[in-house]
Amino acid sequence: MNQHWKTVRLPLLLCGIFSFLLLRNPGLASEGFQSGLQLCMQTVLPALFPFFVVCELLVACPLHGTALRLLAYLFGFRQEKAGLALLLSWIGGYAVCARLTHHLSRHGELTRRETDLLLLLGCCSSPGFVIGCVGGLLLGNLRLGVLLYAVQIAANLLSAACCLPFLPSQDTSALSHPDTAASTPNFSMALNTAVNSCMQVCGCVLFFRIVSAVMQPFLPPYPIALPIFSALLEISSGCFDFAAQGGQWALYGCCFCLSVLGLSVWAQLSVLLQGTGSLRLLAVSRCIHLFVSFFLIRMLVCFLPGATAVYSTLTSRVIPTHRLPWDAAFLGFCFICAALYKVRQNFYN
Repeated sequence: MNQHWKTVRLPLLLCGIFSFLLLRNPGLASEGFQSGLQLCMQTVLPALFPFFVVCELLVACPLHGTALRLLAYLFGFRQEKAGLALLLSWIGGYAVCARLTHHLSRHGELTRRETDLLLLLGCCSSPGFVIGCVGGLLLGNLRLGVLLYAVQIAANLLSAACCLPFLPSQDTSALSHPDTAASTPNFSMALNTAVNSCMQVCGCVLFFRIVSAVMQPFLPPYPIALPIFSALLEISSGCFDFAAQGGQWALYGCCFCLSVLGLSVWAQLSVLLQGTGSLRLLAVSRCIHLFVSFFLIRMLVCFLPGATAVYSTLTSRVIPTHRLPWDAAFLGFCFICAALYKVRQNFYN
């Protein structure tokens, strides 16, 4: 009983503190919820929901190809699907990587070593976010976005290489959570999985946006305190706050956010992986990733045409709000319809 109390003491304390902050600042909590909901409707759902469905269908198909086989063997995997999952992870981002890692591991197509390796290699931010949002919108230079994305992938490879001695031994018989059921393409199951995964991701985004909003009044009165706090909680708000600082803080701050990821991303990874990957080893890899990213950015940014002015004299930017685009509104409507249909089926059953 005493050991059980020690285990739950910290979560109970955190719940009590968070409840007090919510009751003390209900207006800030409402603003955090609205900003999180806006982020989910404008960015998360339009980017992840269709991609989750397509990825589930692709990895369920029987694949045979020389390019995928060479890619898989190059990075130490036994099957082509691991190579496909790695490519989709680099395109879709960390949420897609976690979802595909869990899928392949549960169906017995990855060993424990390959599961951890795929997580180390594929856990990154999507090119749409890094190039379009961070580079084009926040830093005002698409070349910087391309550089950040390329540095991110290179740092993934180098940090994973540094962590190779800590991976589990290669044992093809020791599969993580094997599932004997055949993996066949099924649109309804892919849609159901995509809805569940998007709900989990959006839940984490909303929670940490609320935490960030109610905690901001207690931050130290230093200009850099807010960007660092935002980066430790949520990656998109961290990049936004660092970009508003201007100068070197903008570029290196966004690089810091892309390496650290933030508690919101770590919560999403934990929910999507469901214990199939080692988050502890991934944390060690991200620490190495941070130093490698800073080094590569420092070495390469001076060779980038037109990046010096933005890098050295960037001023605060005003990001205007606007109505939801029609494509994002349509995808949000489809997601809500699928979610309501799923809830209705569960209630009926």
